[in-house]
Amino acid sequence: MTDLQSLYDKFRYPYVEVRRHIVSTFGMSFLNGRLMGSFRFTDDGYSVRYYKDGVLYFASSNNPNDLLSSNKEYKIEGWESGLDNTEPKEGSYEVKEGKPFDLMSIDEKISFFKNLYEAVKDFRSLKSVSFFYDESIEEKEIIVNGSHIVGRVPRLYVGMNLVLNENNRTATTFYELGGSGGLEVLERMNLNEVVVDKVRSVTEVLAKGKSFGERTTDVVLSNMLTGIMAHESVGHPFEADRVLGREFAQAGLSYLAELKDNRIGSDVVTVIDDPTIPNSGGYYTIDDEGVEARPKYLIKDGKVNEYLQNRFSSSKFNVKSNGSARAANFDREPLIRMSNTFFKPGNMTFDELLEDVKEGVYIKSYMEWNIDDMRLGQRYVGLEAYEIKNGKIGDPVLFPVFQGKTTELLKAVDAVDNTLVFYPGTCGKGDPDQGIPVWLGGPNMRLRNVRIKVMGNE
Repeated sequence: MTDLQSLYDKFRYPYVEVRRHIVSTFGMSFLNGRLMGSFRFTDDGYSVRYYKDGVLYFASSNNPNDLLSSNKEYKIEGWESGLDNTEPKEGSYEVKEGKPFDLMSIDEKISFFKNLYEAVKDFRSLKSVSFFYDESIEEKEIIVNGSHIVGRVPRLYVGMNLVLNENNRTATTFYELGGSGGLEVLERMNLNEVVVDKVRSVTEVLAKGKSFGERTTDVVLSNMLTGIMAHESVGHPFEADRVLGREFAQAGLSYLAELKDNRIGSDVVTVIDDPTIPNSGGYYTIDDEGVEARPKYLIKDGKVNEYLQNRFSSSKFNVKSNGSARAANFDREPLIRMSNTFFKPGNMTFDELLEDVKEGVYIKSYMEWNIDDMRLGQRYVGLEAYEIKNGKIGDPVLFPVFQGKTTELLKAVDAVDNTLVFYPGTCGKGDPDQGIPVWLGGPNMRLRNVRIKVMGNE
């Protein structure tokens, strides 16, 4: 990374950022213990973005010599009509691998996943199992108005897809684990135990699950459900560019554009987006516009508190950027993105969360979810789900459907426990699309008097 300064010196505008961005990835996929394919690629190149006369310009290339300052005068009106000119933060951030990826050979990694299949292949209910393994190293060098930023984050990801059939019922479950670091991330997953437990749990639901029926009841959502809710029904609609309508054609609008009251949830609802969590999927300490990262309290004690902002959206709200700009690759411009988005945990234990639920449903995992373009109406179909009776987890419930409006569901939350579990995700946004690594998570959460429906009868 030695050509960046000379590239930066070509541009003299009120705001200039130049970036070299390298993402090196190795991956493998397995089906029923067999290696189906592998890949290795490196995405390496340069970009420049500069602000001139109310217009934001962006160009990228594998060759920095291709990126030259434009002398043309474009008679266009830019969306970015203002700029937060906060002094860029100079510095570096890095996640160090406890165990580098190459300490385990490719053959050893293949054997690892074959052994995982051996652990579950004798379950009669298991019809197929796929594993997906990815390791990547993302490196950035950025100069923003003369300030240098260097970042390096290795990441490891494992996904699994299980197809099970029992009692003439079939279900597919997809489960993901991952974070930033080296092979120690893989070791912490305890995948052998996770896979066996997942097969047993879903098999029991298929064998014994009964319909809960359609009714208004109390619902306890697991960390997995609260994570997807935090990301989809809070994180995305709190992106300032989406609130302003810039995402309308690609992904929709935000309910916040029409919200009349900043009271959006109960007092126990606080949602945070924090890129500074060590070893997280969405880790960074300085964003791609040179703004120092910090935890962002999107919802605080049930009230709308702040949006995810970059240097160009923030001027429209008369605030400063909160360091939310990231790009997925060298040929993508930085956009407002989530990092690690989660509901803040409370002080109760899980047992205390359950103990005063006379009748309800505990939804541990989901097999599908949907949300509308305003991020207001949402729907989840439970997979591992169980009846709650008199404060205790009971029999399996077959595919309960949990749905409602974001503003109503967040106000129905009356308690969260003291756990905090994260799951990896790849957040999509932009045109051309940018898939970017994130975490989503939260505690177990209790909602009062919400509607449960039966799949197929919604």
